Amino acid sequence: MKKKNYTLHLVGDSHNKPIIITFNSLVARILLLGAIVITVVLIVGIIYFLPRALKYSEVKAENEQMIVDRLKVTRILSDYNKILQMDKYIRSVLGPDLNIPSIDSSLTDSLFISSIKRRANIDSSVQISYLDNVPIYPPVEGYITQGFVDDHVITQDNHYGVDIAAPEGAPIRASASGVVLFSNWTYDLGYTIILYHPNGYFTIYGHNQRNIVDEHQTVKRGDIIGYLGNTGISQGPHLHFEIWREGEPIDPQSMIYSYRHADISVNNYGE
Repeated sequence: MKKKNYTLHLVGDSHNKPIIITFNSLVARILLLGAIVITVVLIVGIIYFLPRALKYSEVKAENEQMIVDRLKVTRILSDYNKILQMDKYIRSVLGPDLNIPSIDSSLTDSLFISSIKRRANIDSSVQISYLDNVPIYPPVEGYITQGFVDDHVITQDNHYGVDIAAPEGAPIRASASGVVLFSNWTYDLGYTIILYHPNGYFTIYGHNQRNIVDEHQTVKRGDIIGYLGNTGISQGPHLHFEIWREGEPIDPQSMIYSYRHADISVNNYGE
């Protein structure tokens, strides 16, 4: 049986001799199959890459927001350094007559200003509670679903606090008395509150539904500062709670006794 041949004539605008291409049915099938494959590849490429190209602007906006959040953290650290400097200044002004006993050495946990006693000729002392400034009060009652991790070389793998699961809208209370350094939104933790406590502690409360305190506001231990939520990068209602001192993170379970018996995280029970 004679094979079918196909002839393709390419004629230009000029009167030159046209280009004639002759090929058989097998070549025609190959060319047709190739055109179909190229079309399918183009369609798949458009479906796969177009959403990512459209998402570029969203990723760019998220990166810009992260830069803004870093600047906020920088300002917070600057405020913290100013507070430390002010603390040193106040102590230097009060002079050597200011006797601050350590927490372990005195159960009264007080300041005794002997010069005031001598001048006033009275047998009394000025009582200032330092235990109120130590974060040992649980900000919410709940269960630890993710514990403290600080043993990875790559810092992104660390978890410098605990996640406490509780009903959404539950009140969040200050773990210790202090000053509000930050009360606003961050990309990672959503609505976040950072408290500074006069003896060098920081506490951080993240993923809040809403904050009800303002920056530079003074709070006492147990005061309601916000409500538990699911904002920021979060997979369910919980409080992300951190404790820091002098630039080092502290496991909240080592400070708050009730959290030692409320741990249901994988780290505690194993996989």
